[in-house]
Amino acid sequence: MKKNIYIFSNTILSRKDNSIHLKTIPDTEAIHSVDIYEDENDGVILPPPPCNDNGQTKHLPAESVESIYTFGEVRFNTQFFKCLSNYSIPVNIFNYYGQYVGSFLPVNKDSSGKIHILQYQAYCNSYKRLYIAKAIIETAIKNMLANLKSYLYSGIDVEYYINLISSTLEQVRFSDSIPNLMGFEGNARNAYYQSWTEILKQESDFEKRIKQPPVGMINSLISFGNSMLYGVCMTEIFRTKLTPYVGFIHETGDGKHPLVYDISEVFKPVIVDKVIFRVINLNMINKDDFQHTNKGFYLKEKARKTFVEEFEKRLSTVIHHNRINRRLSYRSLIRMECYNLINFLSEKIKSYEPYRAN
Repeated sequence: MKKNIYIFSNTILSRKDNSIHLKTIPDTEAIHSVDIYEDENDGVILPPPPCNDNGQTKHLPAESVESIYTFGEVRFNTQFFKCLSNYSIPVNIFNYYGQYVGSFLPVNKDSSGKIHILQYQAYCNSYKRLYIAKAIIETAIKNMLANLKSYLYSGIDVEYYINLISSTLEQVRFSDSIPNLMGFEGNARNAYYQSWTEILKQESDFEKRIKQPPVGMINSLISFGNSMLYGVCMTEIFRTKLTPYVGFIHETGDGKHPLVYDISEVFKPVIVDKVIFRVINLNMINKDDFQHTNKGFYLKEKARKTFVEEFEKRLSTVIHHNRINRRLSYRSLIRMECYNLINFLSEKIKSYEPYRAN
């Protein structure tokens, strides 16, 4: 089975035969230093200074790599990108603070202009777009409720929040516009986050979602976890014939990847939130694992590795999918979600039903 590769150290990535060559940049260079810099006199972009030849090296067979996630300062060469293209390996890039920066996506040989046109036609069709958006938001809210009900059954008093979110779900079903849908989804998510004070066993000042910059350790974990999920969804969309540039809830044409955000809404409660509950309630990460900067709260490197390990375990967890009566990993469920959407757009199935947690 192919594996995801997570790179936290400052690294030079290159190609050696049919393998990926990873060389750690020695500690003699500043940690997280930029790879290019501007001359103070004339603003010319200069190449990075040479590094000593005493870093650690590792070789990975290219055919064994599913995708690459980089968190340190990483340097690439042309041959490396050629290798990625030959083996269809995407690279998801995160900055020093763990924020998703973007992805390198090799040319998708399986890309389909027909599917892209169907996506765009559905986006332009107000009825069809609303139908897909409503299906995604309804399912996302149901997956939030599934989380809360699991804690209710274990004796945690979250019934008030379940009732509040359930009433919002009824409003979603009768909504007649995308802005209204997003407003109701925001109300449901606010109530959902308020319930976390009952679920989380560590003391925190988490009261509401604050994104830019994230305030407090829980907001920081949500931002980092969501960024990780965006990278995974981008990779899985790349593996199918869909384009990430045309979504249904989030607007197209803003230079971002609206379909990535759409698909991730379904899986945030069952992947990201579950990982957060685990690392906090088992005290795997606590307030000492964060640094407070003028850009917000961010995970220190050791804690970031811990979160990524638990995130990867969650992606690899196999569950029974009731509707299709099969056992699948959460990563496979994300890819299946993409194919589910394709089948609806191409009219192979009559209704679009996103993944709903058991």
